[in-house]
Amino acid sequence: MNDVSTSAGFDYRVRINRRARRARITVNHNGEVVVVLPRPLAERAIRQLVAGHHAWIAARQAELAERLAGLPPQLGLAPPQIDLRALDEQWSVAYAVELGRRRWQACQQSRQLQLRTAPGDPQSRAGLQAWLQDRARAILPPWLEQISERLGLICTGVSIRAQKTRWGSCSASGRINLNRNLLFLPAELVEYLLVHELCHLREPNHSPRYWQQVENVLPDYRQRDRALRDAVAEVPLWAQPGG
Repeated sequence: MNDVSTSAGFDYRVRINRRARRARITVNHNGEVVVVLPRPLAERAIRQLVAGHHAWIAARQAELAERLAGLPPQLGLAPPQIDLRALDEQWSVAYAVELGRRRWQACQQSRQLQLRTAPGDPQSRAGLQAWLQDRARAILPPWLEQISERLGLICTGVSIRAQKTRWGSCSASGRINLNRNLLFLPAELVEYLLVHELCHLREPNHSPRYWQQVENVLPDYRQRDRALRDAVAEVPLWAQPGG
């Protein structure tokens, strides 16, 4: 169910998630109300659910509107420019371009990203994220491979994800997951994260022996680790997963 309906003055969209334990309501970065259900529910019951959360939805939408108003344009939902600090790249963004069935198109030479939707359209955010995923897949695995060969630490595979709370992780099988939003961070922080995850191939914990492995590669890792913890502020609102 993806049709937009209205209840208690709010437009809402219904999404079925079989893994959800219960019905819940979220308000995504666009201010859109999404009703998440573990199984289909009668329309009347959905309307009652939304109406029962009227005050919370209104407060959440007001909070988002205030947050958006205080953000620089490039960190909002319809950026005129995108800065990929890890690559020292600045991309201009053109909206409502005729692209046929394609959602987005990128010109590497001119560093222009073209979207077929207007600014503020929820689909424009989807296009921006699809481009970011593509860019991260092209950049992060080779970067990881370059460092892994230097350290003699080879992982079993690499996944690029839109992670909410982690910049990266390393599984027990040796597979490394990387957050595509690393591209918004300074290169030295990306390097630290890649070294951090690779060292888990030898030490799958955060023991003193593990941190010694990291320090052997990056003597200033403590400063980089502190900076990485605060780096979420570098990620534009459009790039953040959810909703």
